[in-house]
Amino acid sequence: MLIFSPFERNAFAFGNYVVLFTPLAIAAVGTTLVLITGGFDLSVAGTISLSNVMAATLLTKYQEQSLLVIVMIVLVGLAIGLLNGILIVLLRLQSLAVTLASFICSTGVALMILPAPGGSVPPGFTEVLLATIGSIPIALLVLVAIGVLWSIFRRTRTGSALFAIGADRPAAVMSGIPVTRSEITAYTVAGGLYAVAGLYLTAVTSSGDPNAGRPFLLTAFAAMALGLVSFRGGAGNAVASILGAASLMTIPKLLFGLGIADFWVGAFQGLIILVALSIPVVTRYLRSRSTGKKKTGAPRALPEPSVPTRNIQGAAT
Repeated sequence: MLIFSPFERNAFAFGNYVVLFTPLAIAAVGTTLVLITGGFDLSVAGTISLSNVMAATLLTKYQEQSLLVIVMIVLVGLAIGLLNGILIVLLRLQSLAVTLASFICSTGVALMILPAPGGSVPPGFTEVLLATIGSIPIALLVLVAIGVLWSIFRRTRTGSALFAIGADRPAAVMSGIPVTRSEITAYTVAGGLYAVAGLYLTAVTSSGDPNAGRPFLLTAFAAMALGLVSFRGGAGNAVASILGAASLMTIPKLLFGLGIADFWVGAFQGLIILVALSIPVVTRYLRSRSTGKKKTGAPRALPEPSVPTRNIQGAAT
């Protein structure tokens, strides 16, 4: 991108770029947690929309209690995720259907709070989340912190359980892994991350929109595809999802630098996602062919059987 857009070669442009993909990166981390267990979470869009309009309407109204409002919004996201987890894990409902219903309900509540785009946020809220320490944007530090927390989490018992559940749920149950608690935890934490993504989106836009989360419904999964997160469960990395979100945000800038029209952005994004999804398939195919060649190689020559020799010593002369 820097090669084709020389005007991007400065600290301000880099900070602006990081800030723009931070909401998507945080949302992709939450979706990755659920996808590792083998489930799907479409509530990402509704939760982001709801947290966005709540922040845009409450932060200005209750400026003195801004921290309390932020905590309340995150708790709402956690509650949505917890409800998803209970319905999916305890009641054995399909994750796709449950999270789609959550998305619709959350969007409906967002429309009730703010029927049309509008609202505002205190300047202090935006300044804190979009500030820089020297030339390092706060958003980058937030993403680094999430990456560090992910590295710690994946080594915990719950983190290891998520991968085991996605790889082979029956085997995880038979092994005594706390499947129910781990899955509910994944959906709950994901809901909290969606709320944080909505808060960051509010800081970026300085306003609210009841449909602000709709673009995240596809781009969050696209970021995971670019991060090579397995859609079958059992494999994935939140740091890779963050890098996937960064790559996804680079595509429009790269095309703009090349002078390509905006309507090609969607086509290029789709093409890159298809290529990313095909990489694991091609890798497995090449690996299987390599293994097959080793097994079907030329057979080793068998040793010739030893023929006993007759003792002719002492034969009649």
